[in-house]
Amino acid sequence: MLALAAAAAANDRPARLDGVPLRGPTGLHLLVANDPPFVFDVDGGKARRLRGIPSAGAIVSVQPVAGRGAVVSVDEELYGVRDAGTAAVPLGPGSSAVGDGGAVWVKRRLGGTRCTLRQVALDGRVLRTPRTVACGWTLDAGGDVGLVASRTRVVDPTTLRTVVRTRGGVVAAAGRHLVLAGTGDPPTFTLLDTATGTRSEVGWPSVVTGLDRAAVDPRGRHVALGFASPVWAGGGRQVTDVWILDAGTGRLDQLPGMPAFVHLKATDMNWTSDGRLVILAEDDRRTVVAVWRPGERRLAVRAIDLPERDGSSDSFAPLG
Repeated sequence: MLALAAAAAANDRPARLDGVPLRGPTGLHLLVANDPPFVFDVDGGKARRLRGIPSAGAIVSVQPVAGRGAVVSVDEELYGVRDAGTAAVPLGPGSSAVGDGGAVWVKRRLGGTRCTLRQVALDGRVLRTPRTVACGWTLDAGGDVGLVASRTRVVDPTTLRTVVRTRGGVVAAAGRHLVLAGTGDPPTFTLLDTATGTRSEVGWPSVVTGLDRAAVDPRGRHVALGFASPVWAGGGRQVTDVWILDAGTGRLDQLPGMPAFVHLKATDMNWTSDGRLVILAEDDRRTVVAVWRPGERRLAVRAIDLPERDGSSDSFAPLG
């Protein structure tokens, strides 16, 4: 069965990222990639270095886990961070990590063509011992279905059995739904319900022609689809545009305040465990935190003063 999903009318004129003032206590602590990484208290306006991760002179990236924790990757050494992020816990070596509830699946290259996959809790406990996997696998979260392996299939990480194969690359997984990259002119997405096999075509909603990345609500309902242009209208400004896909209905709505002029290499978005989308962004004049909950008509925005970032990664993770 093929159903055409509707998209709300788009705003196609970029402006500065703006909204209503972000007021009151938010409870937000953001773990920000840097060498070494730091935790920023949005309410207090203060940053502190995260203990347990030495300055390594290497690229640092941050991977959110369920909106409450994170994995920090430093030169293929991994560290787990939970809750407010007082200190990091060594998780051992790994080339990539994919969140799965309060734990992560870690892929490690042992040398040559041998790689393994193990499951580790954020406190460092090994939950499942290493098993051999294909080194060519690039892993991503697969929602309730499993782990996405090399974008075109989903595997059960406990058995390594393939449970879903796709022709289009998996853009995101939300609950039992997969968002697949499509073809055509203009291109489309396909929303696949893996439980029923139902496929719904979702049109490309943005005036921005480049797909950036997707961020999935830990509750498995909403997917924030990011679109990006490094040279908007042939000029020197950069633009982001975010649309929210309801995986249950297939409806697309443009995030309030979009599209917006930002510095793409200093802008990222992620969801909290309680269902808020958080954007950390920079433009020519300021750094802001923007917060939005599904159903709200405006972003809530606050200018903040972050420590200077080293530019190796734009990633961050909300901590509980």
